[in-house]
Amino acid sequence: MTASTQTVSAIQTFFLAMTLNPEIQVKAQEEIDRVIGTDRLPSAADRDDLPFVQAITLETLRWHNVAPLGIPHRLIEDDVHEGYFLPKGTIVIANVWRMLHDPETYPDPLAFNPDRFVASPGHEPETDPRTMAFGFGRRCVLTDGPEVLLL
Repeated sequence: MTASTQTVSAIQTFFLAMTLNPEIQVKAQEEIDRVIGTDRLPSAADRDDLPFVQAITLETLRWHNVAPLGIPHRLIEDDVHEGYFLPKGTIVIANVWRMLHDPETYPDPLAFNPDRFVASPGHEPETDPRTMAFGFGRRCVLTDGPEVLLL
């Protein structure tokens, strides 16, 4: 999946979420109007001043992530995970969708709820989905031979 298709997928998810949750769109517009005003568009420099808009971005990445099974990884050495022996060369595919919809990490995981990422008195933001949504570990390029080029 290329970066451009990931971007298109995330934008389509955003449009779906705003269509299904117009009250969230209204709340975001109110924040933009309050912080930015009506005489210019927001820029990247405004990001820290728009916590709810940023939370919508995070929830979009979590709610319908663009790569639900992540990118396959090949083990470069033997490993043991939760009692299972995984020999060198094993292909591991992470279920990113399950991680981003774990009810112990994200209560009511099927709901589109940007407030889960907004700090408030008595509420710490939930785990940032960017720690999982784009994969993990070292990146590598596999060649035709047994060698692996790590990036």
